[in-house]
Amino acid sequence: MSSFPGSPRTMPGAIVAVDPLSPLARTVIFQYNPDEVTRSLRPRAAPTGGSSASDAHRIWGAPTETIAMTVELDATDGLESGDPLAATTGTIEVLPPEAPLTVLVWGPGRVVPVRVESLTIREQAFTTGLMPIRASVDVNLEVLSYNDLSPTDPGFALFLVHQVLKETMASVAAVASVAGAAASAVGGAASGSVSGSVSGSVSIGG
Repeated sequence: MSSFPGSPRTMPGAIVAVDPLSPLARTVIFQYNPDEVTRSLRPRAAPTGGSSASDAHRIWGAPTETIAMTVELDATDGLESGDPLAATTGTIEVLPPEAPLTVLVWGPGRVVPVRVESLTIREQAFTTGLMPIRASVDVNLEVLSYNDLSPTDPGFALFLVHQVLKETMASVAAVASVAGAAASAVGGAASGSVSGSVSGSVSIGG
């Protein structure tokens, strides 16, 4: 994050573990936001049992979405300030061991239920006792859609909200694109008409 005084404050990303039986959600707030987030979409496969030729163009549900990012973790500042947890253990909890529902929070426009597919941890710096104090974590998450969750699951409603936001943004972008194309066409036609009128006037005057 930039140290420039006028730079805007960026909301930190987080992974939240929600347990319906516990009033307190377990939250892992990113120490540093990833510089890059990769999203992959692939069509949802046909149900087990195969599909016939008549199902070639059938839509089986929401596409399977995967989110990948690299999260940087650094306990160096904690060591300098005398944080007893960083000084004695040097460990960083990435995710709670059990989470009935895991939610990725990446700004107000992207709060989605996810399943942690994999974590790849690269330890990069150590204490004198060889405990890790700096690490990069490659996180791969699969977004859970209404195909994966029951209607009574809290994540079901979260995904529907996420889907509506995406469809709304796509509709707004499509309307803006059509409006831009129409404006360009009208502007081009008007320019051609004016040019033709000027050329005709010059020719008659000559």
